[in-house]
Amino acid sequence: KGYRIESKPKKGYLFVDFPESLDLYGIKEGLKTRLLGRRLHLVEEVDSTNAWAIREALKGAEEGEIFLAEAQTQGRGRMGRKWFSPKGRNIYLSIILKPEMPPQKVPLLNLGASLALAYLLEKLGLEPELKWPNDVLLKGKKVSGILSEAYAEPDRVNFVVLGIGLNVNTKEEDFPEDIRNLATSLLIETGKEFSRNELVKKILEELEGVYFLLKENSQGVLSKWCSYAKVEGRMVEVESFGELIEGVAQGIDEDGALLVKTQKGIKKILAGDVKVKGWGNYY
Repeated sequence: KGYRIESKPKKGYLFVDFPESLDLYGIKEGLKTRLLGRRLHLVEEVDSTNAWAIREALKGAEEGEIFLAEAQTQGRGRMGRKWFSPKGRNIYLSIILKPEMPPQKVPLLNLGASLALAYLLEKLGLEPELKWPNDVLLKGKKVSGILSEAYAEPDRVNFVVLGIGLNVNTKEEDFPEDIRNLATSLLIETGKEFSRNELVKKILEELEGVYFLLKENSQGVLSKWCSYAKVEGRMVEVESFGELIEGVAQGIDEDGALLVKTQKGIKKILAGDVKVKGWGNYY
């Protein structure tokens, strides 16, 4: 309550009186979801929202519970990297999911989450691109990343914690020098400071729609993801488990793996870092 939110056609909700703190009431009010966010947890600071959510999931937390923090002291990205997590500027949230899917299908959740972010950014008037397996880009720079961590048995998934980091109101000069040319934020791209409470709501709504669709039509989600990635037919260089793979991307298979045509044939890549020729460098 007490926030002035300016709504603009095709631009979404823009926060006009800064600073704004995350607020559970502000997020819950008007939230249009059936599953995600029925229970919300918020702290000022945590080691990592993913680590926090995993701890709670192991204690029996329910599907759809959301864990939010104003800052992370040990924010995590893929491949053991750190995620830049300053206080009060961005969105750091983790979600407990309990999908009825075989473990090999879990990577689809990464793709689904990045697709949900793309839908949101497009509705804000931006032109997102997706990079396998979990990055969301604006003008070639990372604005969001996804980290999923699954606890599974050979034939079933017990739970998945899906972490989302979205750079919202971070200024260019606030990014560390080593990622300043690789990262961006909604503020940098639009010149506007956004309401993070409104954005959290929109993330949950978009993500729930994609999550439910994955259960019914995973191929439809994959096709839509590919339309934002525009990687098929392009030269790629992939570093995967110490191996460097070069070839032409053939698209994504039904499990969310990247298929690359090399001189030795088609290579199925489950995880790795990708550079797409003509797209510049990524972190």
